[in-house]
Amino acid sequence: MIKKTFLVLFLFVCVLALFLVARIPASVAWQHVIAPATNVRSVGVIAKSFSGTVWNGKAHIAFRHIEGVLSWHVQLSKVFWGSLPATLELRSTAGDIDADIVASISEQSVQFDSVTLAMDALNPFLRPQRVKLDGELFVKNLRLVAKDSELMSVAGRFSWSGGDVSYPAGRSMRQRSFPSFSGSLNTDDTDTISVGIRDQGASFDVMRGDWSYNGDAVWEVTRRLLDIAQEPWSQNSSESDVVFKLKKPIPRSWINE
Repeated sequence: MIKKTFLVLFLFVCVLALFLVARIPASVAWQHVIAPATNVRSVGVIAKSFSGTVWNGKAHIAFRHIEGVLSWHVQLSKVFWGSLPATLELRSTAGDIDADIVASISEQSVQFDSVTLAMDALNPFLRPQRVKLDGELFVKNLRLVAKDSELMSVAGRFSWSGGDVSYPAGRSMRQRSFPSFSGSLNTDDTDTISVGIRDQGASFDVMRGDWSYNGDAVWEVTRRLLDIAQEPWSQNSSESDVVFKLKKPIPRSWINE
């Protein structure tokens, strides 16, 4: 009888604790846990208002000139199985994002089901480089997997609708109309992340890059991109020849130590 009483009491305490945790307001979690731990305010992210709980709610957020509403739903029941899946939706003045996140003790994955971004929303950030973009960027089924704070694999596809682009060339400015481009991301058996981008009329990647596991990143641009931009280059070369190459070490950890 005593054992049964203790068991019932223990279950009651567990259920009560779970209920109280599930009812934590999102504003309280942000103010006392999330904001201090992530220090997002230092990069300019401002949370203007909250509704709902830490497990199911909405937030009105702003980042410089971009504002939006972030909605989330966390499957609390999965915590007992060692994972924490969440669904995120962002509707903003720059575009929309639908994503699924699954986090465990050692591994985290993010699945961007769909992303739509108006490229002109980036122009204020690109002003110091004197670059202006137009058109829309679309991302579909982009998946990122990290383990022990290191990015392990990336896979997905993306496309750009094309549009007007302004950029500096020496002391003058160029304005060109570019066609649409599409690209893909993938990870091979050596954990090298590769990206390839081509326009509709190309049979090869006019821009491509590799990011190896040791942190070396390489980016290459072929002459075809210069031809599209109507920029002069030696006619003795072919359109698939590499005319620009950049190699730089970039750590693959989420946080630089």
